[in-house]
Amino acid sequence: RRTVILALQTVLVCGSRYYLNGETSPDFIYNQNPAGFSANRFTRVFSVNWVYCLYIRDAMYPRFLAPDWSGRSIDLIESPGDVRVIWVLLLWAFVAYCTWSIFMGPSDKRATTNGVANAAEVRRTVLLSFWAFTMAPFLLSSNILVVVGLMKADRVIYLPLMGFCLLEALLFKQVLFPKPGDHRKSSSLVLGRMIGYALFLLQIYLFCRKLHERNLAWSHPLNLWVSAYRVNSRSYHTKYNCGYELAQKERYAEAELALRPIGSATVDGPTNTFVYAMVLYNLRRCDEALPLIDEALDVIEQKKLDGGVRDDYKSLARVESNLKVSKGFCSETIPEKGHWFYDAVQTDQTNEYAIQQATALAKEIERIKQIQGHL
Repeated sequence: RRTVILALQTVLVCGSRYYLNGETSPDFIYNQNPAGFSANRFTRVFSVNWVYCLYIRDAMYPRFLAPDWSGRSIDLIESPGDVRVIWVLLLWAFVAYCTWSIFMGPSDKRATTNGVANAAEVRRTVLLSFWAFTMAPFLLSSNILVVVGLMKADRVIYLPLMGFCLLEALLFKQVLFPKPGDHRKSSSLVLGRMIGYALFLLQIYLFCRKLHERNLAWSHPLNLWVSAYRVNSRSYHTKYNCGYELAQKERYAEAELALRPIGSATVDGPTNTFVYAMVLYNLRRCDEALPLIDEALDVIEQKKLDGGVRDDYKSLARVESNLKVSKGFCSETIPEKGHWFYDAVQTDQTNEYAIQQATALAKEIERIKQIQGHL
């Protein structure tokens, strides 16, 4: 009865979600999930399954955790000679064996004949529980039913980890607390329990340390993206956020190192160029910033011609306005600064940042005029 109720609730939630989404497809792009959107079937299948292997690694050894794995973060498997193909094949073999054990494994009668009471039933319970708690929450984000807008994300295995926890608990019980009739010596059982308890406590200690580390990382955006940059510096999104947060704290030299690879608008868009240009301005390196700004403005003009869902006029106007503000900062004369700040406001009259800079410059000009009048 509880299962039926939960199933009906799930269907209701899915229906509500579908109603809110409407008939339109999600606006996903290739860089969000290069594996799932790959045109080559071999690359798509093996790369997606390689991500499964990485999830299993993270479940057992949560060392490489980061909030973004888009774009170039994970190399695709494009050739049968890639050594990672072996791990994918081993994963398939493990899944096939588990499936066979559930449906075609030894019967309870045979297990009883061999003197191991209910061994097959226990094994099937473990496997069914593991797959139920692991696969059910993971299915929608697995790229099996539909291609999703993420290649890898730590958050999608939060619920599937329940399956791993349940599997470990069942194995712990089976190994350290044998059923009556077990013929192992009591001394070996005691030693096994001591080793098992020690390993379990060590695991709890290490995982608690990791939990504390992740809590500190997620306590502030700067901590989060700096830690993400250390784990996965290949992600353009991570580079941008790390550089932005460092710039907010006026750590411009560090921000410049993070943003340098994506400073050109031809790499990952003109938004990155604006942040990088402002960092260069604060480092007194406007001679490097100005060519990048001009290049970014050219990219925006091309995007206006090309169109696209993600390149609507409003969003492009905001980026163009910000770039003109940065060009104003790098201008050498007050009239030139005024020209670019005014142009920035005209480009996007809702851009509060541009309005603030233009207003501040106007007040500064008025103050200078008053001083000159007194002289």
